Amino acid sequence: MLIQEIQFFAQTDSTYFKLPEKNKEKKEKNFEWMERVSIGGNFAFFTSSRYTFIDISPLIGYRISKMIMIGAGPVYNYYSEYVYNSRFSFDMYGLRCVGRIYLLESLFFQTGWDLLNRSVYTMQYNGLQKDRMWIQNIWIGGGVRYMVTSGTYMFTSVLFNLNQNNYSPYPNPYVQIGFITSF
Repeated sequence: MLIQEIQFFAQTDSTYFKLPEKNKEKKEKNFEWMERVSIGGNFAFFTSSRYTFIDISPLIGYRISKMIMIGAGPVYNYYSEYVYNSRFSFDMYGLRCVGRIYLLESLFFQTGWDLLNRSVYTMQYNGLQKDRMWIQNIWIGGGVRYMVTSGTYMFTSVLFNLNQNNYSPYPNPYVQIGFITSF
């Protein structure tokens, strides 16, 4: 009896056969660090014959999880008002820290802290004197975000300053409207 030997050759690389990927499941569950970074903040400009207001406050955020975001950034505001035939102006600069907890897809709880250095006017025996002072604002509130495009949101929030005083530059409550975009 004659035995014939037959051999088959096949490729065994990952092009034809999917090799198991142990880390793929972990990648799908945890998004990469660049996907966690977001940029947002405030930019406002208003002018009239009596008032001028400029707010430049960028914010860089980092999502710790899908529900928790923290952020920080610089703050610069300029305010000018024409009163009693004189123009009074002040500026302020400092740092803002923010934390958000998303309760649902669109609703969030927000807390924050500002440390701001601002100009103040004091009455001296020789007239008005312009000085500078540090103020702190402690914010608590919440808001809602609306998806504009994939990764870009518009938000509206209402915040209350727990440390409100005569030198606090923002009204109480403080309403914010802004945009946040992710990379």
